[in-house]
Amino acid sequence: GAPPALAGVAFQRAIERAAAVLGGGNLVAPVQSLPDFLAHVPSDPAALPPSSYRLGVRAAPLHTLYPPALTDAIAAAVGSEFDRRIPGFATSRDGLLHAAETRTSSPVRVVRDARTLEWVGLRGVFPCGEGAGYAGGIVSAAVDGVRVADAVR
Repeated sequence: GAPPALAGVAFQRAIERAAAVLGGGNLVAPVQSLPDFLAHVPSDPAALPPSSYRLGVRAAPLHTLYPPALTDAIAAAVGSEFDRRIPGFATSRDGLLHAAETRTSSPVRVVRDARTLEWVGLRGVFPCGEGAGYAGGIVSAAVDGVRVADAVR
């Protein structure tokens, strides 16, 4: 298996592969209505709402895609927090879950000098953003980019 430091990446790949199988291939996304996901029952393909995903969708039991603890955490968040903020969200037949969109920040960090922000292994190289392990998304990558740009000046 993957070294412990890369276990999250291995988990992500396993979920992506399983989702591809559920979708039937050709980048078709497996989907399940939100109420059916919460009830742990398969969706009727004929009853699914339309999707904006261009490459097509296929009804699939997404409640079986993730480990039970993760499925339960998603269900708890949607069934309580989302539904509290947007009443009816969890029970709407228009809610359609698509799987699996995954995103990972770099599993490693390029070590840089705390003062100069240069890579400790080579002067003049400034590791920056998500790929270097200093951000977790577009906004934090932009903030880190500004920080590094200021350091270069």
